[in-house]
Amino acid sequence: MDSNDKRDLPVKNRKYRDSFRYASWGVKTAFKEERNMRTHVLTGLLVFVLSLFLGLTREEWLWLILVSYLVFVMELINTVVENVVDLITEEYHPIAKKVKDMAAAVVLVTASFAVIIGVIIILPKLLQILF
Repeated sequence: MDSNDKRDLPVKNRKYRDSFRYASWGVKTAFKEERNMRTHVLTGLLVFVLSLFLGLTREEWLWLILVSYLVFVMELINTVVENVVDLITEEYHPIAKKVKDMAAAVVLVTASFAVIIGVIIILPKLLQILF
């Protein structure tokens, strides 16, 4: 390979700033293109706003932040898996469907965990206010 060939190859990010910029583009793309991502973010924001009025402890805040970020991360991973599968095969394949379904299941299981944590933390506080 001569030196001209090396210039045609992709170059790793030379600056941390570039890495952050590309990562933020990834988040923006997922938010723009994935309806479920927008739903999860909106739900997380609503829970956050509601929680501002409930007098949560530091530990309760940490749990809610943790599960919210977990759902967000799993949705990003699901999006990556779906895009890679779509890139690899344009035709229907049962294994491709299985992979995409399991990636979606990861999000579902994580979101269910978030709901359980949310109910454990928020429901008693709401009931205390209402009754």
